[in-house]
Amino acid sequence: MKARALPARNGSALVEVMISTTVMAIVSSIVFSILNTGMILFAKNTAVNMAHQQARVAVLTMEADLHGAVSIPQLADASQAPVTGNGPAAGISFQLYAAGPFQVLSTAASGQNQINVRCPNYTPKVGQRFCLPLHQVELDITAVGGASGTGGANRTLTLASNLTRPVETSLDNAGTLTPVVVTGFITDKYIYVVKSGELRYFKPGDTVGKLLASDITTAMPFSIPVTPLGAPFNRFVAAINLSTADHTTNNRGFKAANMFLNAMVPYRSKLCYYQ
Repeated sequence: MKARALPARNGSALVEVMISTTVMAIVSSIVFSILNTGMILFAKNTAVNMAHQQARVAVLTMEADLHGAVSIPQLADASQAPVTGNGPAAGISFQLYAAGPFQVLSTAASGQNQINVRCPNYTPKVGQRFCLPLHQVELDITAVGGASGTGGANRTLTLASNLTRPVETSLDNAGTLTPVVVTGFITDKYIYVVKSGELRYFKPGDTVGKLLASDITTAMPFSIPVTPLGAPFNRFVAAINLSTADHTTNNRGFKAANMFLNAMVPYRSKLCYYQ
């Protein structure tokens, strides 16, 4: 009786393993590609949302400060130096209310640069501005004298230039001096500037500035709104035309997104007339 030969399966088993391995590799590649694409899109979407949020926060911060401005704005260049005209310009400066009202204690003659004021619970700082709207006095403070008087509230402020008119604390009424109350207030100067693709704002005494947004493509986004005839549009304090763009589309460092913002900020108050 002849023994029946078993069929050889080594060759077919090897082919099956190779086919299975190839199928698994293809499926794995597809799954990895889908996951990788999803992760990239998720990262980009997250970065785009963060960039939008950064730009929105920057605009809201500017809007809040400009709404609170008490002076006519002054356009500035990238070095924070004032520029004339209605723009556009790289920066804008304005005054924000800091403290007051403070009473003027004694008459200050025309031609002098010092004035005595009572500042309870507040210490003026060099670089701030002292304003007397009724006397058209708006001058920077260059020195602050020591505290005196009741509670140490009296201060002598040295101003950046001499007074052009006297500040009288008493009026002559038919030969009788009648005391009058003269009050002023103090403001801080704020500056927003776009430089090297970054939007920064500077508080008083700040020489570095705080970064609000990066990848800014509008080099000169600020201007003073004008009417069709070219006169200043007095209902608005400033116009902002700001845009950002993604400069890293060739890699995964998605930092910013294309965004365009255009706004005119209206006045809320105007206590100062000079910048």
